Amino acid sequence: MLFTDEWAAYSPLGKSYYHRRIRHRDRIYVEGNTHTQSVEGFFGHFKTDIRGTHHSISKRWLQTYLNEWVWRYNHRDDDSAQFMTLLDSAARP
Repeated sequence: MLFTDEWAAYSPLGKSYYHRRIRHRDRIYVEGNTHTQSVEGFFGHFKTDIRGTHHSISKRWLQTYLNEWVWRYNHRDDDSAQFMTLLDSAARP
């Protein structure tokens, strides 16, 4: 599922994904549960972490770092520590 603004380059993505758009040009920024702030916030934190921790990364490792950040982001509200959640999911068959 994709939530984007109305930029034309996103149009082809609607063929492969459920795609909802927000019309920023009409000064609409939220419509129900559709907005683009989550992805903008995610990438803002990701870029800050890369600059602050690693300073830069190569294209070769970008997907690996993104995968880690997506996992951390998806588990940010877990009641248990992220390490324990990771161990638990790794131990399951």
